Amino acid sequence: MAQKVKLKLLGNVYELKGDEPEVDLQEVANFIEEKASEIERAQPKLPPSKLMVLIAMSLGKELFLAQKRLESLEKELNLKIKLISEKIDSHIVEKND
Repeated sequence: MAQKVKLKLLGNVYELKGDEPEVDLQEVANFIEEKASEIERAQPKLPPSKLMVLIAMSLGKELFLAQKRLESLEKELNLKIKLISEKIDSHIVEKND
């Protein structure tokens, strides 16, 4: 079922639709609106086009950092799985001896 949300950004309203069941578009829209408001408050004299660039850069940076953190956590998890697997294997070998 398609989700429909309204995104208010720099005085404009955008109607968005999405079919991704694992993503709540309203949460995404709220997150973007919050980031946009923060940047707009920090830079109130910038024209909308430059604010949009700053918003895009801010969201891109957050995404990039989240992806890097995910990669780091995946590596850490894989290392722990490997260590646990090795311990299990060594216990199996000991019991078979």
